[in-house]
Amino acid sequence: MLAAALGKMKIGQPSTYGGKFLEKTVARPQYEKFNTHTPPDITAKTRILAVCGILPKNASPNEDGWFLSDFFAFYHLFRGLTSNQCWMHCLGLEELVTTHGAYLHGSPFKTRKVVLDHATLNAAENLVKVSVPGGMKLKFQQKLRDECRSAARSGDESVLVLLFGHGHHESKGIEIGTQTLKQKEFAATFAGLNVPVTILSTACFSGGWSCNTTFNKRTGEQFNKTTMMAAGASKKSRSWNYKASIGRACGSMFVTAFVQSLTRINDTTRIMDSDGEEEIEHTEEQEETYAEFTRSMYETLLKDIDRRGFEHQITFSAEDDAWDMCWRERIGIPLEAYRERWEALENHEGDLYLHPGDYYNRDPHVTSDQEAEFKSLKAADKGKNVYRGKNGGSSASGDRGEASSVLGKRKTSGMYGGSVQALINQVSCLGGQYLASYPGDDEIADNGALHNHLNRILRGDETRVEVVERCLRNVEYRMQQISFADDYLRLMAIPAPLGQQCHEFNTNRLPDNVGGGRYEEMMMLVYERNVFPSPFEDQGRPFMKGHEYLVAAFHQANLTKKVIVDKLDALARLIKVTFDHERAIHKEKSELEPKRRKVYKVFGINLGNVSPRKRRSRGQSLSQLSDRWTEHD
Repeated sequence: MLAAALGKMKIGQPSTYGGKFLEKTVARPQYEKFNTHTPPDITAKTRILAVCGILPKNASPNEDGWFLSDFFAFYHLFRGLTSNQCWMHCLGLEELVTTHGAYLHGSPFKTRKVVLDHATLNAAENLVKVSVPGGMKLKFQQKLRDECRSAARSGDESVLVLLFGHGHHESKGIEIGTQTLKQKEFAATFAGLNVPVTILSTACFSGGWSCNTTFNKRTGEQFNKTTMMAAGASKKSRSWNYKASIGRACGSMFVTAFVQSLTRINDTTRIMDSDGEEEIEHTEEQEETYAEFTRSMYETLLKDIDRRGFEHQITFSAEDDAWDMCWRERIGIPLEAYRERWEALENHEGDLYLHPGDYYNRDPHVTSDQEAEFKSLKAADKGKNVYRGKNGGSSASGDRGEASSVLGKRKTSGMYGGSVQALINQVSCLGGQYLASYPGDDEIADNGALHNHLNRILRGDETRVEVVERCLRNVEYRMQQISFADDYLRLMAIPAPLGQQCHEFNTNRLPDNVGGGRYEEMMMLVYERNVFPSPFEDQGRPFMKGHEYLVAAFHQANLTKKVIVDKLDALARLIKVTFDHERAIHKEKSELEPKRRKVYKVFGINLGNVSPRKRRSRGQSLSQLSDRWTEHD
């Protein structure tokens, strides 16, 4: 599949490597690789606004810290190149570094760069902390509006916006603090202003901003801006693998590809012509076009970083479809300084206990001999301790120490059996079932933190009660979604895809198998009816497998849009009352539990001896709905 993806790429044709066009009729023009007439540098006239939208509670390298690694990777590349910069976040950076150590960027199988440590913070400038996460979206919008107005008044300035955070499939919005920034809201901040804006984001589904050129159907308004997005409209962005890095994710593959593309340009003194046969000189007057930069970045991802890089579906767009504009003019920043800046960062050697043939190493340069050697060592149990199991020493979150010796003595609520070990056993059992249910790759953004914690629990490396309890709530929610999907097909009288239940069905390549347009259309039909409840704050990230399982069933049954809509509408009517009741129960329990604990503490009652209130199962509710479905028909 890698060879097929590379074979589809055509020099000078952006549509073959993620390019999206404002005018659909010009989707396959031919562009030159170099512009021979280069405008002067406009470095000082580019305004940079970056925001890292993750929350403090999730900012460790074990969870969403890879967004922070991406944020600081760009910070080091761009710092000081322009006079107007703002790098916005809501995190206690000093505390994070003190607690977790340095934040890294790059593949754990190779030398990585230290992008955040105490030295970085001591020399920091233009870092702006928003004290209240709930106010960060508004602060960002106000700052973006001010920068765009200033750039418009000058007449010759541009704005570069960098967005780091989780994305939403339904709205294509990007999380900033506790709120979500939608494309329409983003565009409204510079409406009516004639200013070049370039947007780069590592969020899931961010390609929707590139694809959705007519984002306001009522007015027909188009989103005519330059974009560079880490994932397609139906794809989730990917970090470097947690398992291969002591449970720490070190930035995203997309940003690594971007950095390598920037830092290798100064080495390009000779290139191949469009037929790949004859070398031609690259003169000092020549500058790489935006079309060629995006092509080389996609090629770098496929050839040097990830042999499954085609799964990312990174997307690009060019304002006014001006792909032939030189990269320097398009982005507004010169290329000369990037390599020196990146190489000046402190190196952090690749993890010595990792074998290059490990199946978690997606480097395209791994040889078959290395893969065979790793399999042989693993089978013989003579390899190095690849993932630092129970006797593996320290991890990113600290040493286990003597935790295992006191597990039986520590108490939890009676609902877990009264001990931490009983809680861990419960999570291990349910978590193992969940991880075997094809929930998606570990490194995709919505899975990374949970899968990392679950794997650490299964290995015996994670015993903190608050983490284990949170994982239990996350997994319970996700397993419920899987169960709902099975019930929904039964209620709608639709055959299971391939005859498999949801936990047996692999949805990893469903968007490609169904086709991007039809997949997206059917996913939106499911989302719009809200048949799968969104997670509460303590239930973790959204989980899409249930939605995708229904789409797979619709596709295999070859149902028309009208039939799908009718069945989903009937389903939504039948379950709305049940979900409203379940939400009320969850909210009541969340509000009463802290008060309940305080009362028991005052009277000296051990909460572990109090039988928890029995909860009505959603499975029973859905069984009752089956009868109502029959009555409705």
